[in-house]
Amino acid sequence: MAPRLSVVVPTYDRRTLLARTLPVLLREVRASGRAEVIVVVDGSRDGTLEMLHGLVDDSTLRVVSQENRGLAAARNRGAAAASSEAVLFLDDDMIPRAGLIAAHLEAHAGSGERVVFGALALADGVRRSFLKMGVKHWGDEVSARLSAPGYRFRFDDCHFGHASITRRLLLGAGGFDETFVRFGNEDYELGWRLIQRGAEMSFLPDAVACQIYDKTFTRWLRDCACVGMADRILVEKHPALAADLRLTTGPAHPLKRLARLSGLAALDPLSPIWGLTELGLATLERLGARGEVLCKAQSLLGERRYWQGVRQAGGWSTTPLESSPAGQGRVA
Repeated sequence: MAPRLSVVVPTYDRRTLLARTLPVLLREVRASGRAEVIVVVDGSRDGTLEMLHGLVDDSTLRVVSQENRGLAAARNRGAAAASSEAVLFLDDDMIPRAGLIAAHLEAHAGSGERVVFGALALADGVRRSFLKMGVKHWGDEVSARLSAPGYRFRFDDCHFGHASITRRLLLGAGGFDETFVRFGNEDYELGWRLIQRGAEMSFLPDAVACQIYDKTFTRWLRDCACVGMADRILVEKHPALAADLRLTTGPAHPLKRLARLSGLAALDPLSPIWGLTELGLATLERLGARGEVLCKAQSLLGERRYWQGVRQAGGWSTTPLESSPAGQGRVA
C-alpha cells in the first residue's frame, strides 16, 4: 500500500544527533503503516551518509544526498522525492512523541489542501539553562497562541521544523525560496505566500516533537545575526511585511536602543565590553545558569547581533516606527 505521508528530514553535519532521533521516528512510522521517511543529506561531511547507508534495508527509509545548498533547498529536494499525498517536515533534532505520525495522517485524511503545524517541546535530558528555558517558553507561548479558538495565522506563525502540508499545495506555491541559504525566514517567506493563496491552516497541540536543542550560546548569537540578514532580504521580497518585522520597529528600552546603534555602527567603541559580556554569558550558559537577569542580558546581546546582521546585509535607512510589537517573536 502506498504511503499517505512522507516525512522529510533535512540534515547537515549532525550524524550523532540524527542517530538519536531517527530510530524513534522510524518506529513511529512503522507503527503507522502508511508513512515513509526521506532523509535529505545536505552536503554533510561528518559520516552522516555512511551511517544512513547502514539502515537502507529498512523499507520505510529513503536517503537523498546533495551538495550543501541550505535548508530551503534540502526541504524542496525531499518534497520532490516524496511519493505521498502529504509531506511532514521534521527537523533532524526532533524526537516524535507517540501518536505524532498518526495525528498528521488523520489531519490529511480528508480532501482539500491544508497546512498543519505541530507542537514543540524540549526533549528529556537536555541541559536546562537560560538559553534552553527560553526555547521552552517560546514553544509554550506558540502553542497557547495557535490553540486559541478562531485564531488567524500570521506568516510568523509558520514554523516548518514540525509541520505537514499537502504536497500539491506546496508545489503549487513554488516550494521554499532557495535564495534563503543562511539561518532564518525560509519558513516565514513560504508562510506568507501560502496565506496569500488562502491556504487552510490548523494546529495540532497533541502532535508533539521534542527538540534536542544543542545550540551553544555562541552559535545562537551567530544565528541572531543571520536573522537580521534574513529580515533584510524578506522585506525586499515582500515590502508589505516591513511593519511586522523588528527591522522597522524602534526598541523601547534605552539599552535595546544602544544595542541597535552599536550593531549598526561600522566602528563601535563599546565593542570590547560587548565581547566580554558575550564571553561571560557563554560560560554561564555552559554551566546551566538560569535567571531573569541572564535572560534579559541574552535578549540585549541578541538585539545587537541582529542589527549587525542587518548592517552586513546592506543596512536599513528607513526611520524606525514608534515602538510596537513586531511580529510574534522568534527563537534563533
